[in-house]
Amino acid sequence: MVKPVYVFSGFLDSGKTRAIKESLCNPNFNDGESTLIIAFEQGDEEYDDKFLKACDCRVIYLDSIKDLTIDMQKQLDHDYPVERIFIELNGMEDDNILYETGFISNWELAQTLTTIDASSFNLYMTNMRQFMFNHIVNAEVVILNRADNVDRRYLRNNIKSINQMVEIIYEDKDGNVTNKIDDDMFDVSKDLDIEDIDYGLWYMDAVDNPMKYDNKIITIKVKFVEEVAEYDNVLIMGRRAMVCCANDIQDIALTIVNIRKADIDINKYYSVKGVIHCLKATDGNKTCVLYAKEYKEAEAPKEELVTFN
Repeated sequence: MVKPVYVFSGFLDSGKTRAIKESLCNPNFNDGESTLIIAFEQGDEEYDDKFLKACDCRVIYLDSIKDLTIDMQKQLDHDYPVERIFIELNGMEDDNILYETGFISNWELAQTLTTIDASSFNLYMTNMRQFMFNHIVNAEVVILNRADNVDRRYLRNNIKSINQMVEIIYEDKDGNVTNKIDDDMFDVSKDLDIEDIDYGLWYMDAVDNPMKYDNKIITIKVKFVEEVAEYDNVLIMGRRAMVCCANDIQDIALTIVNIRKADIDINKYYSVKGVIHCLKATDGNKTCVLYAKEYKEAEAPKEELVTFN
């Protein structure tokens, strides 16, 4: 029997245990299946005997992700003949260790979730960026709790810069889902002139809501990133952003038509004006493509690394 594995990551007291308990107490998710919880840390909220009995759960505690070797998994599979596995990771360990180890043949990764205290997000990104990156890059779902009085656009843009495909769920202090974001920053009723400081905000909004910009005229400052081999008048152009750490600088760029590499200096920035068209990408999703009408050399942005606030 194949056993689905659900992985929960995030810092201590970010809400991992609560999210696990709510999942296992949800009748839409739990139809009486037996569950083994493998926990690598203990926070303020515990797995009490009443909960474990009601949800048919067992829990074991291990000291480190490194302890969950293939041999350990086989032993646990023998000792606990349950129907599914929940793993609660330690927020100060590298999540990648788990995925590098992999799972035994009858354990199958079903979903990865990360819980984040939204009120502390900026602190985490400033002081523990590498750990935050590891939590987000592997997640399918990010649950941002305590998101009552925070800038959700800032949260979304920083998270999406790490993992564009992740689903984000916002919860208030009472655990209610409140996913509305007021996105009135870019007025698409008129031509858009994206300021240097707003590039990151615009880019992530265009990734999330490409149709919002379909057929809109835009002026934006970008730099050469790479050629598109099949075409001599199509380039990938954009800017650079620090996604993880100082050693992890990535391009956040878009496809621009009607500019040839031979006609530009690849080391300089250009102000490009044109029309956005939303086209279907290879993954089936819509993406923004800029059809340039005019372009000219421009000064480098005052801050060349993109930010998302």
